[in-house]
Amino acid sequence: MKKLILLLSSLALMSCVEKNTSDVASFEAMDTFMTVKSYGRNAKKADSEVERRIREIEGKISTTDESSDVYKINNSGENVVEVSDETAFLAEFSLNAAEETGGALNPCLYPVTKAWGFTTGKYRVPEDSEIEKLLESTDFRKISVIRKPKAEIKKERGMMLDFGSVGKGFACDEAVKILKKRGVESSIVDFGGNVYVLGGKIGQDGEKNDWAVGIQNPSRGEPVAKLLLQDKAVVTSGGYERFFTDKDGKRRIHIFDPQTGRPVENTLESVTVVSDSALYADALSTSLFVMGFEKAIDFWRGKRDFEMVLVTEDFGLYYTEGLKGKFSATTKPKSLGIIR
Repeated sequence: MKKLILLLSSLALMSCVEKNTSDVASFEAMDTFMTVKSYGRNAKKADSEVERRIREIEGKISTTDESSDVYKINNSGENVVEVSDETAFLAEFSLNAAEETGGALNPCLYPVTKAWGFTTGKYRVPEDSEIEKLLESTDFRKISVIRKPKAEIKKERGMMLDFGSVGKGFACDEAVKILKKRGVESSIVDFGGNVYVLGGKIGQDGEKNDWAVGIQNPSRGEPVAKLLLQDKAVVTSGGYERFFTDKDGKRRIHIFDPQTGRPVENTLESVTVVSDSALYADALSTSLFVMGFEKAIDFWRGKRDFEMVLVTEDFGLYYTEGLKGKFSATTKPKSLGIIR
């Protein structure tokens, strides 16, 4: 579950700007409670436009809406399915991310997660033989995206797509585009923990300062650290909120290892990614969690186009050097380190 805590007082913030220049819009979409808080002359109009756009995206990528592109793809057998440009874009992005992360992100894992009950709430532990059979339908290299003369997706029979690891990030980026287009210079977009802080926090003197975004304690729900940021996306992945306990008392989290078809088991409690793009941060937070502590650090060292914070099971806090001066622990961790 991707979850963050915004360390700010909305009421105090809104007192710093005129009432007719601020707006708070809250709505449910993508199985998530979403909030957009904007400040500026066109705030209300922009927030309403954001909500419409998010519902439009949801209507195209939902796995359960029978009219959506994804539902049609997943129930198409081996047929080619015509899709929207957004769906084609997300498919291309996800497939490229799957290649870059060595399969740590796999948009074709839906048959496996569905079998475990994470899409229906009817949780179960499938037999090894069932998992092995389902994994045969998760090879992302067997998905084809056709762009011309129209956007189409082709797959093999039994394969299914799911944009759960990138959908809210994409929606968040789309929201920010609308806000900027409408001239909103200060806003907080919170899509179920996929957070984007646009501009800066408006102070009593009218100046814009960094927003304080908190990283949640996986076990207690309180912030363990905060980041001071502007114009950045912040996304956290961890298995501490969405899970079930099997008959043997073992906790099974909702983030899966695509290689094994089973919930991830490693030393990480959460991964937080900071990036200019919420879509990129969304994809990476899941991928890095799947990779585990050492491989996540190796991946960052090879890319260095994002920043991250790792929280380990024994309550260690580790952050990349680009966050120096922006990161501070709010509770005393067992260990604290800078990743270089």
